[in-house]
Amino acid sequence: MGSLIDLQNIYKIYEMGDEEVRANDGISLSIERGEMTAIVGKSGSGKSMIVNALTSSLADNCFATGEIVVDDTNLLENPKKAKAILGRQLVFIPQGGAESLNPSLKIKTQIYEAFSRSGLKLTCEQKRAYSVYNLARAGLKNGEVILEKYPFEISGGEAQRVVLAITMCANAKLIVADEATRGIDKETSEAFWACMDKDFADTALIIVTHDMTVAKKCDYVLVLKDGCVQEYGKTCEVFSNPKSEYAKSLISACEVSYA
Repeated sequence: MGSLIDLQNIYKIYEMGDEEVRANDGISLSIERGEMTAIVGKSGSGKSMIVNALTSSLADNCFATGEIVVDDTNLLENPKKAKAILGRQLVFIPQGGAESLNPSLKIKTQIYEAFSRSGLKLTCEQKRAYSVYNLARAGLKNGEVILEKYPFEISGGEAQRVVLAITMCANAKLIVADEATRGIDKETSEAFWACMDKDFADTALIIVTHDMTVAKKCDYVLVLKDGCVQEYGKTCEVFSNPKSEYAKSLISACEVSYA
């Protein structure tokens, strides 16, 4: 089976006056439908660069080179296609649900907008019914109440579940989750993983994290340090036989914290 998405030799380039400066070594990875790949590293490792390249959100003084191929199209050479699939086929789940929601719009408005982005033509009654249904799938049983609230009126855990419900509105082929379980309660974290396993079993998933215990839940793991790939392979193989000293240290710290 061919890969759903291929990243080949991705470089982040800074434009500094008349000079162009590479911020990382070339990064490559491939993901098939139904696979979950973790991208692990500390701050400054290059995780955000991959996320920003995938979601067309690099800073104005930066650009990416290489190939990000989805459906036989290199998104780096076709920014129009890249923008068109964002929120539809490619969905980004940011860290901290509350921060990613518009504080001036009710939850229902933001979920309804997600339906519109996905191309679904629904009546008002259908939008509300599907919204309540998706909120329930994300673990919020009081969907009718949540819909009428603003983001600042709900908890951080509820906000993260709302983001999951919004994600369910799309027909996503690829989901990129950036530290999606960091700083949330255990129950919400478990709901996130249950949702990934049940509702997105056929979707390619990229889980961006600093935590090797999170990476261990994935099929593959890519370990980054200072913009360089330290390890890339099946998670079971990386954990059982890490090649780099950096990966060994992350795995050891993970094992100590759970000892």
